[in-house]
Amino acid sequence: MRVPLIDHIWRVRGDVPIDPLLAPEEVFARLDPLLRTPGTAVRAEGGTLTYSKDNPAAQDKLATFTCGQLRIERVGAGAVLRFDLFSHALLLCFLAPLLFLGFAQMAVAINAWEGAGADASEKAEKKDEKPKPVKVLNPVDQFLGAPAPEDPNKKKKDEKKDEGRHSPDEGYFMAGVFALIYLVGRWLEPWLVRRRFRAALANPPAAG
Repeated sequence: MRVPLIDHIWRVRGDVPIDPLLAPEEVFARLDPLLRTPGTAVRAEGGTLTYSKDNPAAQDKLATFTCGQLRIERVGAGAVLRFDLFSHALLLCFLAPLLFLGFAQMAVAINAWEGAGADASEKAEKKDEKPKPVKVLNPVDQFLGAPAPEDPNKKKKDEKKDEGRHSPDEGYFMAGVFALIYLVGRWLEPWLVRRRFRAALANPPAAG
C-alpha cells in the first residue's frame, strides 16, 4: 500500500515535455549518457524504462537517485516524460535528525537520573549535618553600611543549576544540520534532475 504523504519524503516525481514526434527508443537514447554509468542496470520495455544503481560514483549525475522509472505518455497533441525516482540519500537525511534527537533526549534522561541520585545523597548528608553559625557584623561595620554576611546554610539563589555531565547540545546541533541538509536537498535535487533531463532530451545522441 502506498502512502503518498510518507513516500514523498524520499521519492521525487514529475514530468518533462518532449517532442511528440520522437519514438521511445530515441527518447531513451538521448537519456542514455545519464543512465549508462558504472554500476547502473537499465531495462527498457516499450515506453517505460527502469534503472537501479549499485554504489554510484560521486560524479554520477543521478547518484542521488539510486533507482527509478521513466515513462513516456501522450498528453493531448504533445508528450511528456514522467519520472518517479527513489533517493536513499534523502531518506537517510530525513531519518538522521530523529536519530540525533534521540541521542539528545537520552542525555537529558541520564542527567535527570544522575541528578535524582545526587539530590537523594545531598538530602541524606543534610540530615546529619549540623547548622553552621551565621557571622554577625560588628557595630562599626554596621554603621558604615557593610553588607551582612551570607547565611552558609542557604544556597545562593542565582547559582546556576548543574545540567549534568552529558550535554544534549551536540545532538540538537547535529539534528538541525541534517534537517537543513534534507530541506535544501528536497528542493534542490528535483530541480537539478529536471534540468538534466531537459538538457539530455534537447541533444540528439552522437552518431556511433
